[in-house]
Amino acid sequence: MVGQIPSVLVCYGITAIGVVLICLFAIAYFLPYKQVYSGTATIHEITIAPTDSTDITILLRFENKRPGNVNGQMLYLQASNGTSVGTVRELFTVRDTLERQETLCRFKTTDIQPLENQTVDFRLVQSSCNLLQKLLGDIGL
Repeated sequence: MVGQIPSVLVCYGITAIGVVLICLFAIAYFLPYKQVYSGTATIHEITIAPTDSTDITILLRFENKRPGNVNGQMLYLQASNGTSVGTVRELFTVRDTLERQETLCRFKTTDIQPLENQTVDFRLVQSSCNLLQKLLGDIGL
């Protein structure tokens, strides 16, 4: 028995590794996978509606990567007086000569009105699936 690993240690070691792997997979399953896109948003004129929210077209210029389908995702406009939160209704694929894309968004009228005719920073957070699906890829889970 000299030089051999006791079978009890092997059994407990394999059990401990198995429990840790199951815990890691469970955590990865419940964590959402989020992608954050940022850049600058140009807000031109805002048509004031008698409702509490309004649909406006703003120009988004993404810094690094461009998102795919972001309809229904939250758009955060960060100005010096605070953050305005809106919803992306439609992101058009056509870009102008300054690399900006027209985006139809819905904002609360009171939040977006002070940002008229300004260029501000934005953040777009896209949640698509959980982290485990992204780690394992498309293997049919």
